[in-house]
Amino acid sequence: MATAIYAFGQFSDGTFGSFANANVTAETATEIQTGGVGINQASGVSIGQAFAGKTLLAISCLVQKDDDTSGNFSYAYLQGPTGEMLCPVQGGNSDGSGLPRLKRPVRMAPGVKLFAAWDDLTDAVSLASMATYCASGKSAIFAVKAVDATKTAMVDVLTGASIGQSLAGQRIVCSYQTYGASKGLNDNQAGNSGFYIESSDGALKLMVPPNLHESNAQGQSPWVEYPVAIPIGQNDTLSVMAGL
Repeated sequence: MATAIYAFGQFSDGTFGSFANANVTAETATEIQTGGVGINQASGVSIGQAFAGKTLLAISCLVQKDDDTSGNFSYAYLQGPTGEMLCPVQGGNSDGSGLPRLKRPVRMAPGVKLFAAWDDLTDAVSLASMATYCASGKSAIFAVKAVDATKTAMVDVLTGASIGQSLAGQRIVCSYQTYGASKGLNDNQAGNSGFYIESSDGALKLMVPPNLHESNAQGQSPWVEYPVAIPIGQNDTLSVMAGL
């Protein structure tokens, strides 16, 4: 059964773009290019090439399974021409995902691409993901397939590095986090109910619950704004511990 990811974006001149990929593999970040039925727009073109010179202000992604509602948005992002992450993108499930503003405007140019990932809503371990945005404007997304009753490190989806290696010296000001288990991250108390960042000496620097399908279905993955920014050291780790 095919799963599609759609995206909708508005640029600073007021124009919109439509994006679609009708066959996206679960747990895999896949490029979402221009597309849409009955729309006067060329299909199959990367966002930066299609809208070169424009500045993207707002965009959202929507996960849609064929004749099913069990597709769960995981994460999305804009990637620059040299492979760097420009900004995370919010998203939601089949009931709709709104049109949230980006944390910072992104100017389109050839080589800029939109990527998104999803996972099945299931009564089992799921893909844990956390998108971060820092005071400097730097972004990174971390993800891993959770393991029952086992502490598991989440790694940078672009580089495979730990949060400390990716964001050393940065301060996280907000994040969104997703998890596609139908009964929650820790329904039997064998794990922890939030994703958590620890320093090298085990000090807890952040703990935050993920956005689950039931709260995500009629909106976008919400940003959590931290009253005090989270400083990241080189040896910090980000973990998930599921409980089935």
